[in-house]
Amino acid sequence: MSKLISTLEQLHRMRSRVVDELSLKLATQKQLCQRFENNISALHSLAEGLAVQTDTSAAMMFNQASYKRNIQRVIDWQKQEQALADIEARSIQGNLLSESRREKSLGLVLDDKRAERQREQDRREQKATDAVSAQCWLRQQIHRTR
Repeated sequence: MSKLISTLEQLHRMRSRVVDELSLKLATQKQLCQRFENNISALHSLAEGLAVQTDTSAAMMFNQASYKRNIQRVIDWQKQEQALADIEARSIQGNLLSESRREKSLGLVLDDKRAERQREQDRREQKATDAVSAQCWLRQQIHRTR
C-alpha cells in the first residue's frame, strides 16, 4: 500500500507540474492576444489620425493614401495573427482543463488511498489494544480465581 501511495504521489506531482506549465503557457498566450489587440487599436488610431487637408498637393494625397493602405495591411495582418493566437489560447485552455481534471481525479484517488491506509493502521492499533486489554482481563480473572 505504501509503494502504491508513493507512486500515486509522484504521479500527482507530475500532473500538478503539467497543470502549472499549462497555466503559465495560457497566461503568456493571453498576453500575446492582448498585445495584438493593443497593436490593432494603436494602428487604427494612427490611420484615423491623418487629417485630410483640402489644400494639399496630389503627391501628398497619394502618399497619405499609400500610407493608409500600408497601415491597413498591417492591421489585417495583426488581426490574422490575433485570430491564430486566440485559437491557440482556446486550445491551451482546453488542454489545461483536461489536465486539471486528471490531476484532480488523481488527487482524489490519492486521498482515498491515504485514508484507507490510515483506517488499516487504526484497525491494527485497535487490535493490538484489544489484545492487551484481553490479556489484562484474563490476568485479572486468573488472580480472582486464586
